[in-house]
Amino acid sequence: MAKSISIVAARRELGRLAEEVRRTGQPVTLTRRGRAVARIAPEPGIQPGQSRPRDAFAKLRGTIHLHCDLDELQSAIRALRTEFSRNLDRRAARLGAGKARPRA
Repeated sequence: MAKSISIVAARRELGRLAEEVRRTGQPVTLTRRGRAVARIAPEPGIQPGQSRPRDAFAKLRGTIHLHCDLDELQSAIRALRTEFSRNLDRRAARLGAGKARPRA
């Protein structure tokens, strides 16, 4: 039998509920005034009792192809960071200059 719990109770016990769903593989139905409104279900592809895959980028592996070597990529990233930092400094200077007006 599927487990159901009120949203109010689920709010207090969300961590425990998520762990239970992971451990058992059984979904939990959330109810409001006795009517089902949502469901907490296990992550597809994960067996009951199994934790999430350690590699968060596993699904992306092999989907990105670089047309340069790693040194060129790092250099381009540094250049973008420098440009971004300069733009933030310019914006901060403009905003600061507008606020620092002397009082008459």
